Amino acid sequence: MKVGSRCGYCLLHRGYKMIKMSTDDEETRLKAMEELLRLMGDQFGPDAVPSVIGAERGRVIARVTGCEDPYLELKDEANKHAMELLPGLRKHVSEQPEAERLRAACLISCLGNVVDYDVPGNDSDIDAAMGLLDQGFYIDDIDELKKHIEKGTKLLFFTDNAGEIAFDTLVVEELRRLGAHVAVAVKGGPSLNDALMRDAEAVGMTEAADEVITTGTDAIGVRLDESPEWFLERFYHADVIIAKGMANWETLTETPVPCPLMYLFRTKCEPVARAVGAPEKQNVALLVEKGWKL
Repeated sequence: MKVGSRCGYCLLHRGYKMIKMSTDDEETRLKAMEELLRLMGDQFGPDAVPSVIGAERGRVIARVTGCEDPYLELKDEANKHAMELLPGLRKHVSEQPEAERLRAACLISCLGNVVDYDVPGNDSDIDAAMGLLDQGFYIDDIDELKKHIEKGTKLLFFTDNAGEIAFDTLVVEELRRLGAHVAVAVKGGPSLNDALMRDAEAVGMTEAADEVITTGTDAIGVRLDESPEWFLERFYHADVIIAKGMANWETLTETPVPCPLMYLFRTKCEPVARAVGAPEKQNVALLVEKGWKL
């Protein structure tokens, strides 16, 4: 997905927030902002992908400030709070009719996608989000997804943020119950508030999934141009992929998908909402077929 005009504002807004969290030294903050503005001037244009610039933004700020993971404490807090909510939400899924359990789990996971800090206009309150279970999906291809899952299906699940990864365990459990072999991929290094291996361990994803791997890079979304060969092997030989979050939408829509792929996220900004064809603040479960790109 290419940038929209609002992406420039969002990239700078979040960059400033990251700089403030990374250092208290005003001179260093000024230097980081100078480098960020230079990056934006060099890379922001109609053919740019927002998450690609976002990844470079994070690398610039880390290099200048020396802080590699400014969201660390917030991620730990989000994991803890999500785990407090998880037993009740798991009970909710278990009480659904058999045919609706995967949809219920995906909806909880999708609502958990609000756990995204410093995005203008987004409310990252998990409790408020879980009060929207009656909202359902604006785009709902869950039943189509189920048609692609049978015993032994190799399914690759891309996570998004810490905190919400706890709710992703509900989806993974349902996918495995349907027979899929589920490999969950977290980021290979600090990337905004995205889930890392330590977050997967903290919320029990390493027990819920058949295996947990990394993308092999700290890039936001999925950057195939930065991915190691072993990851590309897994990506191109998956039978089905589920990609959580807007950053995975922004990056993966630039490449023909290697297999049926479901984008699962909440529309938290106007450019993404426009690209997917949904209003803002809606839940999306969009299945695309092999070879599709935006």
